[in-house]
Amino acid sequence: MGRTLCMLVLVPLVAAAAPQELLENNGFESGLLDPWTTSAWTVSTDSPHSGTYCAFVEGNNWIKQEFTPTGVTEIVSITLWYRQPEAQIFAFDLYYGPTEYDEELVYVAGTDWIQYDFTYFLRPSGDLQAVRVWGYYGGGPDPDHCFLDDVSVIFDDAVSLEQSTFGGIKALLGS
Repeated sequence: MGRTLCMLVLVPLVAAAAPQELLENNGFESGLLDPWTTSAWTVSTDSPHSGTYCAFVEGNNWIKQEFTPTGVTEIVSITLWYRQPEAQIFAFDLYYGPTEYDEELVYVAGTDWIQYDFTYFLRPSGDLQAVRVWGYYGGGPDPDHCFLDDVSVIFDDAVSLEQSTFGGIKALLGS
């Protein structure tokens, strides 16, 4: 009689999902600010970092975008491009609740477009639900102009076998 050998091979299962952008209109290419909210920022065509548009403000005003709360462990990167002709300072806020945020003060390193990475400012746990960027006021003799472009919050919600339960794997397989 022949015997049938049944072998079960376990391989890490990963939900098929590529990293995704959480922000909408993150390069302001719609020519409008929506869905960003702001205290005074506008859309500008004055030397954007990429595309046709960027956001612009004169003075210490903010621009903010809220999104679906996302676990900080799923966030891959948080970056933006910022330009200040006077090379002063600006602030960047990471929101973990409607009024709960951490603020980082940034000293601008030059007068041209510079990419800033805020990923390492994330808390070790919790849900991120908004980002806010500030202009500045009173840094020098010229107008306090600030330009913002290509703001990005990338997340990857792929779940590895180590992070899954048997029930989750079973549901993934449809059994």
